[in-house]
Amino acid sequence: MQEDRRLPLEGIRVLEVGELIAGPFTCTLLGEFGADVIKIERPKRGDLIRLFGPQTDGEFVYWSMLARNKKSVVVDLNSTAGRAILGDLIRQSDVLMDSLRPGLFDTWGFDDETLQSMNPRLITLHVSGFGRTGPYSSRPGYDPVAQAISGLSYMTGDPSGPPMRAGGSIPVCDFTTSFLGALGICLAIIERFSSERGQVIDVALYDLAFRVLAPLLTLYDRSGEVYGRHGNRSLGGGPTGHFRTKDDTWLAISIQGDDQFDRCARAIGREDWTEKPEYQTIDSRTIHREVIDGAMADWVAVRTAEDVVDKLESNGLVCGVILTPADAAQDPHLKSRSLHRSGTDGSLLPWPVPMLSCTPGQSEGRAPDLGEQTAEVLKQVLGYTDDRVESLRSAGIIETL
Repeated sequence: MQEDRRLPLEGIRVLEVGELIAGPFTCTLLGEFGADVIKIERPKRGDLIRLFGPQTDGEFVYWSMLARNKKSVVVDLNSTAGRAILGDLIRQSDVLMDSLRPGLFDTWGFDDETLQSMNPRLITLHVSGFGRTGPYSSRPGYDPVAQAISGLSYMTGDPSGPPMRAGGSIPVCDFTTSFLGALGICLAIIERFSSERGQVIDVALYDLAFRVLAPLLTLYDRSGEVYGRHGNRSLGGGPTGHFRTKDDTWLAISIQGDDQFDRCARAIGREDWTEKPEYQTIDSRTIHREVIDGAMADWVAVRTAEDVVDKLESNGLVCGVILTPADAAQDPHLKSRSLHRSGTDGSLLPWPVPMLSCTPGQSEGRAPDLGEQTAEVLKQVLGYTDDRVESLRSAGIIETL
């Protein structure tokens, strides 16, 4: 039941200084739950994400999704006057998100110690490819390279094929790192209630990718085993993987545990499996899963997707159709739980997550035009006069609409 529509981050001002996905999407998440997000963009072209990926009707969809609920302020940070504006905004902000080239803020005179002296309650989030410490800290880093160096790419793909990028063209480390950044900011805000102090948060694409692979490093450390690629299969057991149906639909099937395996065997007419000693444990089924998966593939191949799903789900087994974006847009579960139409432009949007019962997030605001709120922010947040704003605009330090 929705008792209070005040969003949990209302009153928190976030200053976003960065481009593309990992850092800015962190601020998107905060903006969906009420934070006032001021996005600093470079003159002329703005954030690179404005011109990134597919587009419709002249608008790039990544930008339209990532920049909702933000204010676009164009400032030339390569100028002394522009950096002075940045300093004024830092003093008036609760959170600073920096995802520029590592160390650039320091060269501008905004090292962490200086930032804390300017605004003791400031929470600073640095987002980068490899973090602010270690031998790779000065390297620029994008999702594909973070996946490579963390080991994620090595683990992705068929056993006999080359390493692959997890998620294909979807920058999964960028997006998931954003959730880690948002978590860090929320934790720092909670801590600040008692201490009245800000702190510095360091998150890296590499950290997130490596964190999910850490158990396999533990495996190597303890046993010397290098865990290899297993394609679409789960960590163990069988049948697991992707299977093609008679009506040319791909299904994901994952059978885990002895009880599920017994029910699966009976559901597909392979009661003999329940009597075979070599199929009685997950470890033994993992050894023999080429045979088990092959039999499942043969059974699925002569049936429609609907028949397979009905048969397996009626036996309490886990499976699902692999959806295309077109399928997902029409899927009844996604439509009821995860998707909605924007009240401003009618676009199909993901519902903000996590889902809070009393103060759910909102994503109605459209993505701003370049420099749309420059004058508004400088006047209302910093108290600049009309003459001062016009002087900065005439000098090319800022851009306004």
